[in-house]
Amino acid sequence: MSKYQVKKVDTLDLIFIPVLLSDHFWCLCFHLKNGEIELIDNSRFDEPFSKRYRGRPEKLRRVLVLYLKGKIRQQEWITNLETASIIRKEMDWRTLQNGCDCGVFTMRHMETYKGKSPWNPGFENEDKKKRQDSQLRFLWYRYLSKIVLSDYNLIRKEVFEKAKEFTKKVSTVDILNDLDNKIKDRLDQFFSLKKGGKMLSR
Repeated sequence: MSKYQVKKVDTLDLIFIPVLLSDHFWCLCFHLKNGEIELIDNSRFDEPFSKRYRGRPEKLRRVLVLYLKGKIRQQEWITNLETASIIRKEMDWRTLQNGCDCGVFTMRHMETYKGKSPWNPGFENEDKKKRQDSQLRFLWYRYLSKIVLSDYNLIRKEVFEKAKEFTKKVSTVDILNDLDNKIKDRLDQFFSLKKGGKMLSR
């Protein structure tokens, strides 16, 4: 929040914190106006809350409350956040069979949820699998294009040029292999360690 110059935290309505735990994405939604906390997870896998989330929601809540207490004077809604039950939100489009699109679900949830019900992010129910899969594919394309074309993408120009080459169908296989190698090299570089144990920065 400091990075994005949120100077008055108490003017916000909602804070979302995305979480990756055991290869699965979900998010916490903190309602700053009324002190409620919702856990938004596309999976409807039947497992006890404490076993599935392993105390992460409570730890994140504790850190956020400490931050808020340090930034603004004590208020009733902060006390409410400190003691609120963390409710896992029920949603008609939650899935049991889909084990790979949780990141897309999470991004769409954060993009569309305004803290009120009824809430419709545009997903069909899982029983209409073909329709839901089509919606997820569209979101994949949308989010990936945003990432690729972002000014923060350090190799945006290079990827764009490769895409132009690809559309001309000039040695398509070579282009794909070249991109695969470049992606692997970038990942190896990013996650390699410098001498002294410090992670290599971009």
